[in-house]
Amino acid sequence: MIVFVGNKEKGFFCEDIAKKEQMEISYVAENLHIENQINSILRYREECKYLVFQIEQYADDSEVIIDTILKIKTAINAKIIIYAVGYSGSSKVVLELFNKGIKNFIFGMFLADQKEDLDRCISGYYESFGYESRGIVFSAEEESEEEIIATEKSKQTIGVAGSIARMGTTTQALQIVKYLLFKGHSAAYIEMNNHGFVKQLKDNYSDAKNDENLGKITFQGVDMFYRQDKLSKVLGQDYEYFVYDYGVVGENGFNKVSFLEKKTQIFVVGSKPSEFDKTYDVIRNNFYNDVNYIFNFVPKTEHKDLLELMGGKENKTFFSTIACDPFTLGEMDIYKSIIPVEDLMEEKKTKKGFLKGRVKHGKKSK
Repeated sequence: MIVFVGNKEKGFFCEDIAKKEQMEISYVAENLHIENQINSILRYREECKYLVFQIEQYADDSEVIIDTILKIKTAINAKIIIYAVGYSGSSKVVLELFNKGIKNFIFGMFLADQKEDLDRCISGYYESFGYESRGIVFSAEEESEEEIIATEKSKQTIGVAGSIARMGTTTQALQIVKYLLFKGHSAAYIEMNNHGFVKQLKDNYSDAKNDENLGKITFQGVDMFYRQDKLSKVLGQDYEYFVYDYGVVGENGFNKVSFLEKKTQIFVVGSKPSEFDKTYDVIRNNFYNDVNYIFNFVPKTEHKDLLELMGGKENKTFFSTIACDPFTLGEMDIYKSIIPVEDLMEEKKTKKGFLKGRVKHGKKSK
């Protein structure tokens, strides 16, 4: 028997593999806390041969997740498989599980890849040959998460992620940087995905200034950082705001934990039939209760209906117009609502005008 611990829809891909292996499949309902699932899991201790944990469901600290999985492993004679879609081999929970003897992971983002991963876990392929074919390396990042988190606490951090690819996530992140700069604040963009957008700018535009050591490119007045291994050094730079572009939710490399730690979190979502399933997945996910939602490319006639579907999150829902050039600031109203900041440029103008008037007044009195 295969037992999937987590969201049944996410684990449905197991059905085909179970049928192929002539096994039954059962599910343990998802829960924010792994301890609450122990009794349900142990009910299957006699029949369970493969136990699959969907780790993204948990709000627990990584230490609690790891310790509980290892405790269950000693109590049930089953191969432990970790459903780690959206995680990388350097993610803390994944790396520590690997180092403590858990060698079977499902990383594939697409359904066919997930089925292949499960098939290889069952056959023992990954235990013998590793994850080179998936491009996964189990190694710690150069800089510790603790150092980065400690530095971030003194900064204003904004995380932006998209529900699907080509949703305009990078454009929105850059528009936010432009908005903050326009208001007189210092801000920078950090590329927290594997899309390579910033390096493409460097390769295609001769006026893009590059600092290779820091992984920094300046283009159209925006400082952009693309080396995640230099993150603590980047955070030491003198900026008030850092805007993180996390790419697509569920993609390999999407760092959910890091995204949720940001002081302001934004999802860029869509309403088309091909987009809304993924949009709805993030709306109903209990992890994302404090997230702001920006709908891209949605006609005004659909706004009212979409707000009704947001299920209590309508006050955090905004609609963006098309921004043809990510480096040219478009509308600002939605950013004013999500990230209210002082207009330092207006204050400077007012102060300058006041001082100018005093000088003129002084001249008249001579």
